[in-house]
Amino acid sequence: MAAGLVPLRHVEAAALMPLLEEEKARWLGLLHWDFTASSELVLRYASMQAMEGFALMDGPEAVGYVYWVLEEHKGLIGDLYVRNAWRSPENENVLLAGAIGEMRRNPWIRRVEAQLMHLAAKGSQVTPAGLRPQSYPRHFMMGGVSAAAGLRAWNCSCSLRFEPWSMRWLNDAAELIAEVYADHIDSQINDQYHTPNGARRFLQNIVQYPGCGQFAAECSWVAVNGMGQMRGLCLSSMVHRTTGHIAQICLGPELRGLGGGYELLRRGIVALAEAGAVEVSLTATSSNQPAIRLYERFGLRAIYEFEAMVWDRLWP
Repeated sequence: MAAGLVPLRHVEAAALMPLLEEEKARWLGLLHWDFTASSELVLRYASMQAMEGFALMDGPEAVGYVYWVLEEHKGLIGDLYVRNAWRSPENENVLLAGAIGEMRRNPWIRRVEAQLMHLAAKGSQVTPAGLRPQSYPRHFMMGGVSAAAGLRAWNCSCSLRFEPWSMRWLNDAAELIAEVYADHIDSQINDQYHTPNGARRFLQNIVQYPGCGQFAAECSWVAVNGMGQMRGLCLSSMVHRTTGHIAQICLGPELRGLGGGYELLRRGIVALAEAGAVEVSLTATSSNQPAIRLYERFGLRAIYEFEAMVWDRLWP
């Protein structure tokens, strides 16, 4: 174990507070995202000694942390942050190496995924213990809601109708995500997209936990065809009192290019504006140019670049 690396269960929650306060300020200043609920969750689990992770210590001061969760065959790094004065690829790799090293102790863990918004290291700099991940560049996109207000509603010539989200659509949404992402690059980033069961867990995380903000059911929509089958969805959240976030949008392949995705996104953004948002954000994989062109039509622009990372098949 590297010097200065201490299991989170041995660190007082109070020692993490200056670190988390700085992280909250960075989320808000850079991405207009209120990180309070997530930081409170970290403090709660840390105080219970119930969080798998490490703190990077400089004497008695926690200057960085990482935590992870284990799910069936994979580990998911939930967050990693190093304070500004200590932020460097070297310190980040110490935390990553500690996390991956611990996960490798579990013989059933075959894969590690991470999307770490505030990682300073990029590309070839990310090599914890010499383990280089497969990296997928992603955009964090943001724009004002006024552009959507000026766009016309889709005049659908088919039998598609749009309904507000409710949990009765959960299983149908999971089936649709597994279908839509079967050969999509995002399924290489998040293998929950591979199966309906995995997609269901992914959706439940959006609805129940603060990682994507406060879920806004009233700003979320589903597209239903004439046979009553759900063929599209747009899930929204509020990440700040004036900032909405599109947490998930997908559309059945038979509806692509016809305007269904446009209308789902338009309805989501309009509803977020009615809920008090003046701007909206979302994330997109850089190579997914059709989706990015749609988002740009609504005035969204890439304001920040980050990487999704996957360590796969590293174990014998």
